Amino acid sequence: MGKLLLLSFVFATVAIPVIASRDKNPKRGLRRALKGVILFNLFYLFNLYYIQARMH
Repeated sequence: MGKLLLLSFVFATVAIPVIASRDKNPKRGLRRALKGVILFNLFYLFNLYYIQARMH
């Protein structure tokens, strides 16, 4: 499970900006990328503190 969590971080680091870069407006694309990274980091933090802690 730990390897999958690390792999999801690598995937999100690449995938979120790539998906956001498809927007025609560069400012809106940057905002979407930043929001996506922030939301993913919050999910990652939640996963580390609550879900992973209960599994060990």
